[in-house]
Amino acid sequence: MTKKKNPLVFMDVSIDGDPVERMIFELFHDVAPKTAENFRALCTGEKGVSSSTGKPLHYKGSFFHRILKGSIVEGGDFVNRNGMYSIDALNL
Repeated sequence: MTKKKNPLVFMDVSIDGDPVERMIFELFHDVAPKTAENFRALCTGEKGVSSSTGKPLHYKGSFFHRILKGSIVEGGDFVNRNGMYSIDALNL
């Protein structure tokens, strides 16, 4: 039996509207299938709109609200756009 390849998704990043980079993510579906599927769906926007907030369930147009050079980048708050809101990703 051959091992299935992990899916890849991407985000096109811009600063002040100017495109700067395409980030490509390998999703480890074999290790964390639900997390990988939810992240993939948030990249494609296929989940539509949140029933609780009425906001689109996708990363398009969202911000990176915290960047630590050489360490981490945090983002994905597509409700408040500041990192203060999250949704229950297990119930997407």
